[in-house]
Amino acid sequence: MRIPVTVAACLVFLLSLGAPAQPARFAGTWEAATEGKVFLVLKIQTGQRISGTMNVGSISLSEEGELIEAGPVEDREAPFFFAKADGDKLEFDYQDQGDNEIMHFELRLTGESAGELRIVDEHIPKMKPFRLKKK
Repeated sequence: MRIPVTVAACLVFLLSLGAPAQPARFAGTWEAATEGKVFLVLKIQTGQRISGTMNVGSISLSEEGELIEAGPVEDREAPFFFAKADGDKLEFDYQDQGDNEIMHFELRLTGESAGELRIVDEHIPKMKPFRLKKK
């Protein structure tokens, strides 16, 4: 009877090794740019909890949710909150300085140093994600 229990324990251990270290994969500075100008900077720290800040310039979207125009980041860095990692996805809430609206964001990793950030909002259901690169 000892052999099946040992084999099962080894399988569970090996499966746990294959699971990604979720929060650490998001740590760092991420940027979104268009036409050579950075319009969004997301700084993520991981540890016992996930924290960070976001700085966004002005953006304009088309009816189809495509980015039309973006202004460079300004000196308006603000913290995000309620961050939660799940596999290749990090969700968090953010409130821009001077704005009463709280927005829910989702960062999905698409590569080693690449990701897509989108606003999860019923008022903007067609919004296309912004491509991010980790610095």
